[in-house]
Amino acid sequence: METNGNGKPNKVKRLVKPHILLIGLVLVAFNSYWCLMGTEVWHSTQLTIASLFFNAVFTLLVFVLVNLLLQRFMPRLAMSQADLQTIYVMVVMLTTISGHTMMGYLIPVLAHTFQFASPENEWIPLFGHHIPTWLAVKSPRILDGFYNGDSTLYTSTTLNAWIPPVLSWSSFVIALWLTLLAVTVFLRKQWTENERLNYPIVQLPLALTSNPKRFFTSPWMWLGFALAGSAELLNGLNYLFPDIPALPIKGKTIGQFSSRPWSAMGPIHISFYPFSIGLMFFTPLDLSFSCWFFWLISRIQLIVTDAFGARNIYHLEQQTGAWIAFGCIPLWMGRKHYGRIIRKVFGIAQRSGEAAPDDSREPMRYRTAAGLFTVGMLFLFFFCYQMGMTFWAIGLFFVFYFPLVIGITRIRAEIGPPLHQLIFVDPGRTMVLALGTRRLGAGNLTGLTFLYPFVRCFRAHPTPSELEAFRLAERSRIGYRQLLIGMILAIVFGILITFWAYLHVLYDMGAGSKARGWIVYMGWETFNRLQTWLVSPRETSGPELGVIGGSFLFTIFLMIMKIRFLWWPLHPGGYVLVSGTGMGGLWFPIFLSWLAKATVLKIGGVKLYRQAVPFFLGLILGDYTLGCVWSLIGLVLQMPTYIVWH
Repeated sequence: METNGNGKPNKVKRLVKPHILLIGLVLVAFNSYWCLMGTEVWHSTQLTIASLFFNAVFTLLVFVLVNLLLQRFMPRLAMSQADLQTIYVMVVMLTTISGHTMMGYLIPVLAHTFQFASPENEWIPLFGHHIPTWLAVKSPRILDGFYNGDSTLYTSTTLNAWIPPVLSWSSFVIALWLTLLAVTVFLRKQWTENERLNYPIVQLPLALTSNPKRFFTSPWMWLGFALAGSAELLNGLNYLFPDIPALPIKGKTIGQFSSRPWSAMGPIHISFYPFSIGLMFFTPLDLSFSCWFFWLISRIQLIVTDAFGARNIYHLEQQTGAWIAFGCIPLWMGRKHYGRIIRKVFGIAQRSGEAAPDDSREPMRYRTAAGLFTVGMLFLFFFCYQMGMTFWAIGLFFVFYFPLVIGITRIRAEIGPPLHQLIFVDPGRTMVLALGTRRLGAGNLTGLTFLYPFVRCFRAHPTPSELEAFRLAERSRIGYRQLLIGMILAIVFGILITFWAYLHVLYDMGAGSKARGWIVYMGWETFNRLQTWLVSPRETSGPELGVIGGSFLFTIFLMIMKIRFLWWPLHPGGYVLVSGTGMGGLWFPIFLSWLAKATVLKIGGVKLYRQAVPFFLGLILGDYTLGCVWSLIGLVLQMPTYIVWH
């Protein structure tokens, strides 16, 4: 329930407020530009790589502070908790589109081929004829301005070249994001109400909007804020003025063994990212323990492998099997609930003694969600077919895609790690391992290449953010209607405004000129892989498939042990996260957070834990606030600034 100024509950108002949605759309436009400039132009703090988006938290913080002033001086203009959360969620949904890990990968795919094709790489005869005109820009004359800058988007020739691919891919993104939204409707009740997952990522947005006066008067919060903020302030000043000393809290190498087999484990990195320590404090102890423990096991694996003379531990294949298994496990665990949903959707009588699931309080009715999912999937299949893919290849792509998506969403809901990424663990690569390149053919391989931006690393993925938005609404009891409308508007408007922002800025600055981001690099990475597939065909890879299967079964084994034996300390989520990339510098803050939480619970139990919560929220907020301040300074001064997180 919402409360009035006296702390008494008010009746929840479910009316949609157009002015709140309009404010959200304005912020969507600004954050689209901010994400572009901060990540792909000045290459400063990566606002969108962390699970909890930097720019979304900072935007919410500003509006919460403004709202406190409105409550005091102009109470009639004050926003409710539902309004603040709607604005926050709209910015989050935009960020899943505009950041480095989606649009920063998609734009190069639409522009790179025909700009960098040459007689030496033979891209045009290899796959150029498989690329329809509506899928990418084909004129090097149009693309020269995009890569070199000092040009303009606003000529009839340039606009006419870009409009077809922009509209085509905008429709694809909207369809995919809404299809995934339908998936979260089916998952929500089982994970939130039946299994009562933790959702650590929503803790800070919830604290900021639930009782901001109490939050901002907590001395423990300000202590955490001051510790994190002062460190990032000092480091930011050191970046601009090197004579000022810095505080090394980012990835630091503390040593490396020189003799075999110990040298196989590589350098040992540690870091003290405050927001990572703060986020993992809200993770259950067995899960945070599993994360850093499996990191140690992964180092031991490298040592043992080298001692036996092996040179390949099939790192990517281990990730693939683990993530697919982790996506399948929750479907199996909730099979009875999902079975009732399926019977309800198709009008089939429920089993004896089972009641039909109540969807009156869901974000949308199950049949509506099923209809949205069906229409979305039909459009996605049609789109991919028009790209030149066969129906069986499209179906196989999504067979691999959805378990990975569900696995990532589950990781966020259950563990809430600072980072989750599956670099190079994409359905296209798995399909090549399973079938070889000849069976897939050039048309399917080219289509998989154009889908690569959506599966290259799975950071900033929309599905976890969509489910977390529903969790915010459920915890605050604010109703879903305004939130849902805001999410859909942010998706539709967000993809269009983001395309415009990227093209407008890059035709001025040049993707290969003044921009310091990864746009040119990602084009080479994407199409060099396709070239390799076509020039050097691969057959089915038996050893790699064996590792995928073994990792799949090991993840299942870990979950069985966790469910059947209370004494079993290891959770498969830890293995899944550590089998992926990006945890090398985060194991230490995860360990520190686990140690802090274990100590707090040991000394003072739940009471002391609740008293400590504001301190760890302050660590997150201080880190994020200074990171965003430095990013905005770079935006104003048109220059790179200190990178808090990358």
